[in-house]
Amino acid sequence: MPDIAVVGPWAKEKLDALGRYLDFYTKVLKNQPWRTIYIDAFAGGGRAVVRAEPKNDATGTLLFLDEQEVDAEQRELVDGSPRVALDVANPFSRYVFIEPDRARGDELQAMKQEYGGSRHIDVLHMDAAAGIDWVTSRSISKASHRGIAFLDPFGAKLDWPSIQKLADTGLFEVVVNFALNMAIQRMLPNSGEVPDAWAKTLDAYFGSRAWFAEVYKERSGLFATSGFEKREDYSDRLLKLYRSNLKAVFGQVSTPRLIRNTRGMPLYSVPIRRVRRAQTTS
Repeated sequence: MPDIAVVGPWAKEKLDALGRYLDFYTKVLKNQPWRTIYIDAFAGGGRAVVRAEPKNDATGTLLFLDEQEVDAEQRELVDGSPRVALDVANPFSRYVFIEPDRARGDELQAMKQEYGGSRHIDVLHMDAAAGIDWVTSRSISKASHRGIAFLDPFGAKLDWPSIQKLADTGLFEVVVNFALNMAIQRMLPNSGEVPDAWAKTLDAYFGSRAWFAEVYKERSGLFATSGFEKREDYSDRLLKLYRSNLKAVFGQVSTPRLIRNTRGMPLYSVPIRRVRRAQTTS
């Protein structure tokens, strides 16, 4: 089997949820006058291998492993988010798959050829921020288009300005993976002494340094030393902060959905969320 991404079985639940939503969305809009556009900002190669059981996953934090680490008898090939979107019963008018990795991009190009002229597909070999810039600078408008952007970043590699640009168009709904347990909490040491590089990543992700006050408080108590400690409810507070930020730019945010791995450990605080700007008649 050629080099291909390997994911845990929980990824199937995420992709199934995405497929159901895309099917619902396109069915509702099939008789409407707008052209529809689908953006996958972290597209991958179009397919992935699912292993039957997680390996070395006691904390529930691993998602990808090298193919060599997966026993051949435990492999299951599944369609990734690009193929899930391409195969909905009522296809989008246009698909934009953004993938900076050249090998994965070549897989997407092969997939594009596979679908021939039955789908309008753009494959962009660039990072998510550049790809979203490319899309939002095209001749699309709220008067003529409606769309969905699927944002499932590796770690916390999703800068807030990209979210803002999608919101500013007024035409996109966003499905975003908030990978708190997969990525963000790894950058939050108990001491509050967050390395500069991690702090800058989190600043970009949340759009400000507001995350720090939601995670940390000053130590208190008769024998407490100076410095910071984590709040017990920091996970809930971060989720609330992110949802508040999204609501401020989109106008509406749906209820988060939690996905767990095969051992019951939480992998995402909100892996699939639909964010929608309120519809207007203008």
